Amino acid sequence: MARRGGPYPHLRLDFGTKVTQGVAVVQLVLGQGHSFREAAAVLDMSLTTAWRRYWFALDLGTPQRHGRKPGPIPPQRGTRACPRGRPWMPTLDEPPRKGAPR
Repeated sequence: MARRGGPYPHLRLDFGTKVTQGVAVVQLVLGQGHSFREAAAVLDMSLTTAWRRYWFALDLGTPQRHGRKPGPIPPQRGTRACPRGRPWMPTLDEPPRKGAPR
């Protein structure tokens, strides 16, 4: 069996699956008032995964909610790429260039 490049590459999940799971968690938590623990149980995932998917779904649309264009896929909160706080988003956090549409 060929070796892979360590644990990180096969922990990556398909983008569509991440978004679908994230939207499901958002609907349960914000739409129906479930806790993250309850949402995780309903969706058969761990509490940590439910929390991460929730924030992934919300972070994905953050620039548009602030009137900016969509940017690259944000790093997932609670991982080495974004250990704390909201991830840096170039379309939201960089100052607009002169003459560029917002």
